[in-house]
Amino acid sequence: MKKLLLLFVVVLTMVCCGRNDNKPQEQTEKQKTVIPPGMPVAPTTQIPPTTEFSFENNGTPANSNTPVLTMEEGKPLDLSQLMGERKTLQEQAAQHIDTIRYQAEQGQRDFQYMYGVCLENGWGVDENMQQAAAWYKKAADQEQTASYNALGNLYRTGKGVKRDDKEAFKWFHKGSEAEDAQAMLNLGNCYYFGMGTEKSLDEAVKWWQKSAEGNNAYALAQVGDCYFYGIGMERNLDKAIECFTQAADKNIPGAQYRLGILYYSGQGVKQDLAYSKLLLSKARDGGMKEAQVFLEKNFKE
Repeated sequence: MKKLLLLFVVVLTMVCCGRNDNKPQEQTEKQKTVIPPGMPVAPTTQIPPTTEFSFENNGTPANSNTPVLTMEEGKPLDLSQLMGERKTLQEQAAQHIDTIRYQAEQGQRDFQYMYGVCLENGWGVDENMQQAAAWYKKAADQEQTASYNALGNLYRTGKGVKRDDKEAFKWFHKGSEAEDAQAMLNLGNCYYFGMGTEKSLDEAVKWWQKSAEGNNAYALAQVGDCYFYGIGMERNLDKAIECFTQAADKNIPGAQYRLGILYYSGQGVKQDLAYSKLLLSKARDGGMKEAQVFLEKNFKE
């Protein structure tokens, strides 16, 4: 039992670090994105539900209301199946909460991190943000990688600790140095917003790319936006589509939405209305209201 539970914790850590394969998952009502939460959404609108994204001769997007960048959130994907069981992480953590607590109290760093996760989300225990922060810190003191990003998110949001952008930046930077793909994405967002550090688009794009290279699904969607709009790099529709496709395959609604519109218009890809509808339907089911609007307007029954 102990070995099985340890395997569960290790796999969870890999998920939260963005180091798993992030295979596509069918989203259900029980499957919610797990901690840590992502960066705040950038102050831009979503891609408007139009059917064409061609560029004008001067290199600017033809759509006047096209956003500069839609910020992806740096948060790990949930797993619906783990160790062959059809149970969410929440269900498994709640089932084994006593053992998780015991191992955490015995100084096991992965269990300390996992117990922090449970306390932050109320999995099998009452939600307690202050205690979650304390257990994340215990794990971080033992160089548990995922805990760096978790602490950064708490300092960013002010949950369980006093909000401190510089402290959040410090933990995201520490996690990035430890090659945590989630922390890399969040660190890039810090540079983009100038949160806890000076704004630097070059640094933001650099860390987003590093996160994407670490197979972080949200970062892939973010880099896809950068290629599509020419944010911090030259516009490259082929590379944008490649990133959107990889992120869409990993069930990122924003990427499914972007890619679905491209397949609808046939820009950069062979037009495929059936595949467009499939992608947009998945994006809608993932919470993209824009996808619902587009489907209602362009795919009337």
